[in-house]
Amino acid sequence: MARRGWWLVLAASVALALVSVASNVTTMAQLSAEADTLLAVRSTVSKLVNSGAVWGGLPILSGWLVRRRVHAAAAGIVACLIALVVHYGVGRLLGQFDPTVWTENRFWLVLAVVVGGPLGLIGAAARRVDRWGLLARLIVPVGAVLEPFYVGMFTMPAIIPWPGRVSSIVSGVVLLMAGTAAGAAILVRHRRRQLAQRADTRVGGG
Repeated sequence: MARRGWWLVLAASVALALVSVASNVTTMAQLSAEADTLLAVRSTVSKLVNSGAVWGGLPILSGWLVRRRVHAAAAGIVACLIALVVHYGVGRLLGQFDPTVWTENRFWLVLAVVVGGPLGLIGAAARRVDRWGLLARLIVPVGAVLEPFYVGMFTMPAIIPWPGRVSSIVSGVVLLMAGTAAGAAILVRHRRRQLAQRADTRVGGG
């Protein structure tokens, strides 16, 4: 089971990195404003895939997959580093980034090491059935709800071309709705589990 969890961590990290790179591919038609609709769609996908909720959710998912605390902390760090290295490496091969991409983005590599472990531990804690497990499971949904407001997705300046404004608003709405729906589902499931446990306790005590 542990080995399978690590393989899933690897798969999730590489998949996120590749989708992120693909979402940033821009054609000449998009650059020359000849395909603004396509640009708006691509930009929306890019903003969603590269959102803090998604990238922050990766180490949490990784910690959840490997379960054990020490492994979860390590998985959080490894997942972040793999995703970043694959993202920048493939982007470099495709010509999206110049040779300075590694030094210019060293902050993210350091941040992956610093926050990857704690986020992985949150993922492991999300398997708990108590209130701490509930709080851990709500981290990503709450982050998705708050992110659009924190980064200003709904208040883009009018000077920004319309594809950029539309993609920002749409991605903000998607994050807000997805976070709200996921959070509500988690709370409902937790409540049902509590009621089921109380019912079992009554039956056992009676």
